[in-house]
Amino acid sequence: MKSKLQFLLFLLLALLSGIVVPKKSGADVFKEKKQQPNIIFIMTDDQSPIPINAETAKQSRPFGFNGDGHVHTPIIDSLAKNGMVFTRAYVSSSVCSPSRYTTLTGRYAGRCEGKSFMKLHPKGKMTRVENNTELEDNKENLPRLLQKAGYRTGFVGKSHVVDHHLLNKRNSWKEIGLKTYEKGDDPKLPEISDAMTHNHNFWATRIKEFGFDYANGVHAANLKELYNDSLNIHNLEWRNKAALEFIDEAGDDPFFLYYSETVPHGPAPWIKRNGKYIHGLDSNSKFTGEGYVDDKFENMPSREQIKKEVANAEKDPDHAWLTWFDEAVGAVVEKLKEKGKLENTLIVISSDHGNYNFGKSTIYEGGIKIPLMMYWPAGIKPGSKYDELIQNIDYTPTFLDLAGVDLNSVEQLDGESLTEVLNGSQKSVHDYLFFELGFARGMMTKDWKYITVRYNEKAQKQINEGVILTGWNNHKYKQPYYIRNSHLGYHAALLNEHYFDRNQLFDMKNDPKEDQNIADSNPKKVKEMQKILVNTLKSFPGRPYGELVK
Repeated sequence: MKSKLQFLLFLLLALLSGIVVPKKSGADVFKEKKQQPNIIFIMTDDQSPIPINAETAKQSRPFGFNGDGHVHTPIIDSLAKNGMVFTRAYVSSSVCSPSRYTTLTGRYAGRCEGKSFMKLHPKGKMTRVENNTELEDNKENLPRLLQKAGYRTGFVGKSHVVDHHLLNKRNSWKEIGLKTYEKGDDPKLPEISDAMTHNHNFWATRIKEFGFDYANGVHAANLKELYNDSLNIHNLEWRNKAALEFIDEAGDDPFFLYYSETVPHGPAPWIKRNGKYIHGLDSNSKFTGEGYVDDKFENMPSREQIKKEVANAEKDPDHAWLTWFDEAVGAVVEKLKEKGKLENTLIVISSDHGNYNFGKSTIYEGGIKIPLMMYWPAGIKPGSKYDELIQNIDYTPTFLDLAGVDLNSVEQLDGESLTEVLNGSQKSVHDYLFFELGFARGMMTKDWKYITVRYNEKAQKQINEGVILTGWNNHKYKQPYYIRNSHLGYHAALLNEHYFDRNQLFDMKNDPKEDQNIADSNPKKVKEMQKILVNTLKSFPGRPYGELVK
């Protein structure tokens, strides 16, 4: 009785003295209960969050939750409404490989030490980040660390982040164990389909070596790297079936699924020939990344049903591919419900980068800004929104933090955990963001963006000597594009008038479309921004950058 009175007295004194028991975060609760959340990261390819008008409607449209009223994405929009929408989400590099590298490591792409990247950029030389970054065989990454934390890990969809020295060397396929066929060969022929299946399994096996327990429905890179005309099509049902299979096989272990779609990257799914979407909804559903698969793919609604759904909703039929993707997400949600796992699963939907106004391969908003929403019934309050800066460097630390991994034990993380943001915090996690792409480097604060263009010794010598370069479509130009891909460079330079400017400053609050480069009239702000940029560049040892870092 005495001890009980003492305990009550202690509580009374604690209340009177203002002692408050701190509220536990969602992540703390899950750590205590040892209920690590499942994590599904779903990504489109080349999609901006910027709504477009009728004149530019052949670009990819964003999701409905981004404010585009011409698309029909009710499932994703519902997840966004009942989860959290990030209005200022960015990637650090606006082409496929470096963005995916950063997503799966939490490191800037310029820190890559993959064989192909290091061959192009030996230590002591300036890097030219583009589709040349790749996961390292011997370094930590997100799936490997999650495996150590007890997670089952799965990979479905497009890679483009492994073994770049093999991707474009079709002539040496036989040497590395891949089987060959011709571009015009028919996948329905057993010997052709068998060769394609063999190659798919080769890449699936290779991807597993980077920390994935499961890999299926994979593409080594873009569709064109399959080198077959019939397979140059999008097939969402095939990849979706692999994603559902992984969830089925996960058992009672927490799981992480990296689910990377090929839409809307070229060939654009809205391309029409004779009234048919030849690379999208009207293509052969039995032609897959592993050849001809005789399957009805009943894991998703039929393509005709999807087209009717869009017509009934009176939305843009050319962008019915977004409803197609929406139904793929819906199949994942239904599978989670069936397995009783939806409540404790974090679903993330985003893109690898944008391509609004051919901003891909630039540091402009059209390339680096991405759609992003997160849904987690057990951890995110419905109707949440976050308006501060976040970047794809933050995915890995967030997922590791939720899994209970000590972030201080991870070798290199450039990002920050968003755990407190998911719990409702509106505090900014970044004062500024850093960007890198080819010969360009940049940084932005909430209100300002600063972009620089500097060249390596070889390129600068060509410029000094007045060498005229010839690029895509026989275009002549005096300064190199940021990246080696002249097709992307040509369009980016054509539609972004300040592309070649050495120093670029934009007032993002008053000029969100980046129309006015005000660097010359604001030397003080340029110097301030440049100082922050240089401090970040110095964190890349042995990587010079013009006169800014020797």
